[in-house]
Amino acid sequence: MGGVETFIYNTTRFSDKNKYKYDFLVHGTDHTVFQKEITDFYNDGEDHFFFVPSIKKHPVSSLRALSRFYKNNASKYDYIHLETGATSEIMYVYPFIKKYSLKVITHSHNGNGYTPVVNAIFRSLVNKASLKELSCSDEATNWLFGEKRQKSVITVNNGIDVERFTFNAQARKEIRNKYHISDDALVIGHIGRFSEQKNHKFILKVFKQVLNQRPDAILMLVGTGELKDEIKKQISNLNLQQKVILCGLQARTEDFYSAFDIFLMPSLYEGLPVVGVEAQCEGLPCFFSNNISKEIKITDLSFFISLDESPVEWSKKILAQTLTDRKKYPAIVDKENFSIKSTVKELESIYGVR
Repeated sequence: MGGVETFIYNTTRFSDKNKYKYDFLVHGTDHTVFQKEITDFYNDGEDHFFFVPSIKKHPVSSLRALSRFYKNNASKYDYIHLETGATSEIMYVYPFIKKYSLKVITHSHNGNGYTPVVNAIFRSLVNKASLKELSCSDEATNWLFGEKRQKSVITVNNGIDVERFTFNAQARKEIRNKYHISDDALVIGHIGRFSEQKNHKFILKVFKQVLNQRPDAILMLVGTGELKDEIKKQISNLNLQQKVILCGLQARTEDFYSAFDIFLMPSLYEGLPVVGVEAQCEGLPCFFSNNISKEIKITDLSFFISLDESPVEWSKKILAQTLTDRKKYPAIVDKENFSIKSTVKELESIYGVR
């Protein structure tokens, strides 16, 4: 489950279903990983999920499906809340706003993507379409809405379930036992899609340097994606087959954070990554690239390093850190208003829920 999906899942589960409900318009034919959980949560016999083809891959059939959807359903919604990680996704609502009187709330979750020219074209449509504009960070605001909109855009924190993402010594032991990792081994972890954005190739290069000083180190990569086969080849080329564990998709990511000692995220671009909040809540020293919004620094566990620095320099800074009292951090995350309960209250205020 990606960051945007996680955000949607969390805000839905912690909402007051007796006051308001969400339906989900999903682009793509695959059912989302959280469809069953949300359906069970509402338990009202209604269909809350609707699927249309990807507008990027199948523009004509997608627009036809969208037209049918809005014709049949638009009148029952107070707002269309567009959770977006790409400027082009405005096309899921823009062509239908006037005809169906859609009230669109656009919510930015990313910090880069298309070329500046393409972004500028879609950004003009976003600004025309949006009744209200939300963002997870300043960088995500600049990317989707433009710097001139900073004062008008509402920042909504990517809140998490702080109780769920609390360090668990038993979970740490179980995960390490499952993957045959010793108690005192240094485990560096990453949770994210195998995509160019997440920069797994650089993660492997950094880890290779860590091994020179800590031969007992292990790298755990949680997730899957289009570059998985390519990353597997690089693991083989670097002779890291015995040191890198590909964990696949995992429902209980909180257990993996507990098993980690270090969280590594050298992304090429990000808005404000949910996994970065989760990792800090679990008391993990987090090493982010300078390309990630500095607003992710909600505890003293956040460290930023330029991607211009060599893997050797990254490894030195990683190895200089030690773990502290990991159980104190949920309270800090909560105090900084990054709990999902705080986020839901903010959204309810925006929706006008009483």
